[in-house]
Amino acid sequence: MKPHEDEPGRGPSWLAPLTVALIWGVNVAVMKGALGSIEPFVFNALRLTASALVLWAADRYERRGAPAPATPWRVVVPLGLATSLVYQVLFVLGIANTSATHTGFLVASGPLWTALFAVWLGLERLPRRAWLGLGVAFLGTCLVSASKAGGELAAREDSLFGNALLLAAMWAWALCAVLSRPVLARMSATRLAFLATAISLPGHWVLALVRIPDGRLAETFSLSAGGFAAVIYSGALSTGLAYSLWNRSLVRIGPARTSIFTNLVPLVAMGIAWFALHERPSGQQVVGGALVLAGLAAMRFARRVSATS
Repeated sequence: MKPHEDEPGRGPSWLAPLTVALIWGVNVAVMKGALGSIEPFVFNALRLTASALVLWAADRYERRGAPAPATPWRVVVPLGLATSLVYQVLFVLGIANTSATHTGFLVASGPLWTALFAVWLGLERLPRRAWLGLGVAFLGTCLVSASKAGGELAAREDSLFGNALLLAAMWAWALCAVLSRPVLARMSATRLAFLATAISLPGHWVLALVRIPDGRLAETFSLSAGGFAAVIYSGALSTGLAYSLWNRSLVRIGPARTSIFTNLVPLVAMGIAWFALHERPSGQQVVGGALVLAGLAAMRFARRVSATS
């Protein structure tokens, strides 16, 4: 049976990656809404604690009682600190200072930076036609990054600063994605994600506790029902369940077909933010976002054609 065909009793092959894209798109708006009432570092510590628990359970389920493989700690520790501490800190501060629409499109630029880092490190060669797609995606990313949020957000937050933090976050994420390839040949992506989250968790709690004013510990962690739901959604669903579904999709239909669904993430984020957060994307944001998606689609098509020719 071909890897991308539907299998009896398992549902259509597109269901898992589509579910992940919807979860991730909604998560952008969920985080943006929650950060209006929860201190960013406190939110990170809480949601990543939930993520660690879910990833631990997913890792145990995937291994089904088999012993854990040997862990190359000299590589896993720095990767964990970079992906689950540096990246997560930059990401949460970035989204706290810009709009959900900006966030969605800048997150969508991740494959652009991953490809560039892979080429820079000599781990991959791109066909010439793929470079045209990368150029279009880069132009779109520049337009999105240079655009300011409108309405109430512009008066409250420095969206250009937030955009810069998100770009730095995506660079960290992309570089670690490239450097983690040799590690993923020795362990599952779920286990690596669990270890990375567990390694970084003490750092997140230190950052959270440092930011809490004296005498306001109980008040800071007294979440509303909406805040608690945001923590569970962002931690357990967006990082935990979605990550497990994503890994299964990579195995079942392959990375090329799975990655196509990531183009839905910024569109879902923009739609939810429009109705739930009353964000109104500017023309520059829409044009830039369209160029990002079109460029990435062209790059993936050129890679696929090159691989089959």
